Amino acid sequence: MESLFSILPVTVLVAIGIFVLKELFEGVRRYRGDIRKKKALRTLLARECELNHWTIKSIRHIVETIRDESENGAQFEFIFPKNGNVLFRVKHSDSDSKSGSALAGTHRAVMDKNLLEVATLDNKLYSVLQTAYDATAQLEHVRQSLIYFVDPEDEQDKMHLDGFVHYALDELQDVFTKIECLYKECTDKGLETYRLR
Repeated sequence: MESLFSILPVTVLVAIGIFVLKELFEGVRRYRGDIRKKKALRTLLARECELNHWTIKSIRHIVETIRDESENGAQFEFIFPKNGNVLFRVKHSDSDSKSGSALAGTHRAVMDKNLLEVATLDNKLYSVLQTAYDATAQLEHVRQSLIYFVDPEDEQDKMHLDGFVHYALDELQDVFTKIECLYKECTDKGLETYRLR
């Protein structure tokens, strides 16, 4: 009977030791997994910043073209081909030819999908992400307003195009600053790179 009592504490200690080791290994595995998740999220978010940087450049180019060519009597329009792109065209008053460029779209899918995940993993990244998310919504607003004011449904809104141009240039700078903050948090670099797709 005494040998059974002396064995029991040893088995209990071994079981506790195994449990502690298992929990320790599981904690290390979760910690490493969270580090990999954070790194992957930062890479995805940085890529989305680069895509939006191209959108900012695209809108800024169009807005500056409108500002510069309006004085020369140029006409502006957007074309919506079947492939889903949006094309900006300028018809110069002194010729029948048109020039222009594509209007890039905004990108928020990665931010939408991972906002909650970032909130649980990284508080600092989350606060910067929230600001960039709002800035991207503002970028979409500027983009949609640009399309509207170039060819408004209400003829009285045509006179607002000039005022919109100045507003848009200020807003684009503000949006860029906020998106660049997220990019810096993700990469430790300034936002100079851009992606078309």
